[in-house]
Amino acid sequence: MVEIKRPVFFSGENPAMTLYVPNTEQVTAVASYWHCTDSPHGVGHALILWLVDTATDVGHGGIFTDNLELAKVLVNDLTRHFPEFENVPTETLMYAEAHCEHIYNGTSYRVICKSTDVRVELEWVDVLDRKQVVWPGFPTGDTTYDLTTIICPCREARILVNDKRVDGEAQTLKADDGFFRSTAFLAFAETWIGPLNKTET
Repeated sequence: MVEIKRPVFFSGENPAMTLYVPNTEQVTAVASYWHCTDSPHGVGHALILWLVDTATDVGHGGIFTDNLELAKVLVNDLTRHFPEFENVPTETLMYAEAHCEHIYNGTSYRVICKSTDVRVELEWVDVLDRKQVVWPGFPTGDTTYDLTTIICPCREARILVNDKRVDGEAQTLKADDGFFRSTAFLAFAETWIGPLNKTET
């Protein structure tokens, strides 16, 4: 049966990573990269980066984008509601105009965002699994969205700011079902439908 859903809020890719001090639960960095191929707010890219250690050329991080309107909507309506961003003060992150691009060869995914004086590079390496996730009613405050995406957990991930590596590593585990989970993952063919009233879901 064919099912048609509207409105389409976002279509594209949204890989993310959370890095930790090795062998601890102490977070060092959280990042979400949006590559938008279609939306009511145009197309483009947005990297939301938060770092615990301010001893970098970007302090606690920033939001790097080539479409400011799109980036603000993605941060305010979606990203800040993600579980990994629960304790991240996204409202304090500065927006920076940047050229963003990414390369994917089937095993590694590399993002480069360059602003006037900062070059941020992220890399996801060694895809461990590929699975479709269907999440009706993804909670985003007073509204919800219907989400479909292809999630690919990765064994390793890294962040570099002006060629200096940020401390931290991804956490991976093999679950009871035999499949891997990771705090660094790729997200392809991602579509968000909404916003929907909570009574609609």
